[in-house]
Amino acid sequence: MRNKRLPTTLNHSWVVLVVAFMLLMSGWLQTPSAAADSAPDKIRIGCAIALSGPNSMGAITTQVNPYKLWVAETNKKGGIFVPKYNKRIPVDLIFYDDRSDIETSVKMAEKLIVEDKVDFMLPPWGTASNFAIAPVATKYKQPMMGITVSSPKLDERLASTPYFFVVLGQPSRLVPSTVALMQEVGVKSVAVIYTSDLFGLEHVDLVKEYVGKTNIKMPILQSYPPEIQSFSPLIKRIEAEKVDAVLNYGYPPHTFLLNKQMPALGYNPKFFQNGVGVQFPAYRDAFGAAGVEGVFGQWALTPKMPYPGVKELFESYKKMFGEELAMGGEPAAYASLQVLEQAIQKVGDLNREKIRDVIAKDTFNTVIGPMRFEKGVNVQWPGNIGQWQKGVYEVVMPKEFRTAAPIYPKPNWPAPK
Repeated sequence: MRNKRLPTTLNHSWVVLVVAFMLLMSGWLQTPSAAADSAPDKIRIGCAIALSGPNSMGAITTQVNPYKLWVAETNKKGGIFVPKYNKRIPVDLIFYDDRSDIETSVKMAEKLIVEDKVDFMLPPWGTASNFAIAPVATKYKQPMMGITVSSPKLDERLASTPYFFVVLGQPSRLVPSTVALMQEVGVKSVAVIYTSDLFGLEHVDLVKEYVGKTNIKMPILQSYPPEIQSFSPLIKRIEAEKVDAVLNYGYPPHTFLLNKQMPALGYNPKFFQNGVGVQFPAYRDAFGAAGVEGVFGQWALTPKMPYPGVKELFESYKKMFGEELAMGGEPAAYASLQVLEQAIQKVGDLNREKIRDVIAKDTFNTVIGPMRFEKGVNVQWPGNIGQWQKGVYEVVMPKEFRTAAPIYPKPNWPAPK
């Protein structure tokens, strides 16, 4: 008796069913419900950062709070959508206090990665801490986007740390903007002071280079210790030189101290660019709008940026924390997590190696514009230099992003009360 053959189409269907069954049993093929069942309960993101110590003001303002806002908004919509699991997964943000100590920051970061087994890592605060953590990120294949790292030598450093990216606008664009601005308003001489650490030293190298290409004289180029308690002797020395401009490359404690002691000593330069922290609304609030009028600062990411979501970002931040969002690296910290979310969605799962590769080559829509990395450095930065004008931090450089013309000379300090 001859065997009957199944019709060709039916035979093919039977083969497909058998193959699908085998794949399902082997785990290669999952139904939507099975994929959802295998999804992690949370995407855990760790961050060892200064919650106490001298760096805590900058760390909390620039990174911690913007990170918290992004997580709150992301979890409000159910979390990050991960295509592999066909569902949104909530985010759990874990902070460890590195107490403003670099060695502690590295140890805590490794604990988060090795012991706590977080899915992703966020960076610490400050240039030196970021450089210390970059090799750790690469060792454990943790794509990390540094917010507060500023150095003209990034190319050579990042070449050996492919998992570390830099978001912040760099000295290579900020310093030329400052020098061009001084030339524009007619500065003839400048005094440059800086904290004697990596941040200050590397900025000053560029300042010397770019000022050296102009006719601007630089009679004072002076470092000061990070723990400085009084600028009085240095202010008096600068005043005696009768320079037009003063540039300070220091951290928030130095920035606030200098702005306090200059008026107390009655010294008011025509052009004053202060250090990190000028872009904080807390800086304006500490001295009053008149007390910071005309002061310049590096980095200026303001609510006036022409990108979707930026206005809502500033409004949401104020609603959540009861204060204004600062206008330096703060919107960029929020944007870095937008990049991470989009990279996860493009890859389709939580594979860190693939996510790193996507971050390295793709363009991402963020509140600070279309972010894209070249050799590990973000090339999208719409505000280099800002200036306080009537209580508003305006972008004055580069000219194509200018929201107000620069004020020069700087108005007098308000009379003592």
